Amino acid sequence: MTLRHFRIFSEVCRLESITLAAESMNMAQPAVSYAIKEMENYYETKLFERMNRRLYITEAGEQLLLYTDSILAQFDEARDVLRDKNAVTKVKIGTNVSYGISWLPELTAGFLKQYPEIPLYTLVENSRQIEEKLLRNELDFGIMDYPMHAEYFITNLMKEETMSVVCAEQYPLPSCIDIQKLQEIPLLLREEGSGSRSLIESLLNKYKILPEIVMESSSDRSLMEACSQGRGVLFLTTAEVAPYISSHRLREIQIEGIEINRAYYLVYHKSKFLTKSMKCFKNYMEQKEN
Repeated sequence: MTLRHFRIFSEVCRLESITLAAESMNMAQPAVSYAIKEMENYYETKLFERMNRRLYITEAGEQLLLYTDSILAQFDEARDVLRDKNAVTKVKIGTNVSYGISWLPELTAGFLKQYPEIPLYTLVENSRQIEEKLLRNELDFGIMDYPMHAEYFITNLMKEETMSVVCAEQYPLPSCIDIQKLQEIPLLLREEGSGSRSLIESLLNKYKILPEIVMESSSDRSLMEACSQGRGVLFLTTAEVAPYISSHRLREIQIEGIEINRAYYLVYHKSKFLTKSMKCFKNYMEQKEN
């Protein structure tokens, strides 16, 4: 397989059409079809299904596309950097929402103070979205929950913090409850794909609790506002809810015998080409860890 094959495959996936890919790449349509056929023969699997004159990528094709995006991005990145090995390059970091709210401003300010010449790009999304962008080489580093596809990544523990269970000041609950009480209480949770959602679902599954979820959101602030209005009980990191607790808009509830901790990891792809700027960021994070 050559880079030409991967570029053709990537363009066919992007446009969902061999004809449009051929036009985009200024190639004859049979040449594009033949390249795809060569790839299917090489990998001994179907990469696309053709139904009703439409092209649908297969599960095997989806897996190959992850590698393809990474291979092409790393090739272009390596070319640009090696042409000027001392070049200062942008470092692209993705963090999950909890870390982004509580710790990212301090992190970026500290790094830019130490390395003012290195530009940073930061993106705050949930852990699943960050992982997908790392797989596609759209980000250099992720600060997130433990990745679902850990076999593709180098993963280092960076920070741990506690999760708090909170409700409105006047919500009719005692300050300490049994875990089974959560079966009866309306819950406010982050959206599926977020690390805190996965953590809470694992806890509830462990105790065979079927929750009554009354609100889901990717916005922690909207969840805290709804919780302060008495909608139900909310799980978020202690750092995030602290201002609401100190202003008496929320109060903390203890779950008898249970402490919930959340971990954040520095994650990057095993095949990632680390530029000089990326190595500076990695070293900075390792110093913070120690």
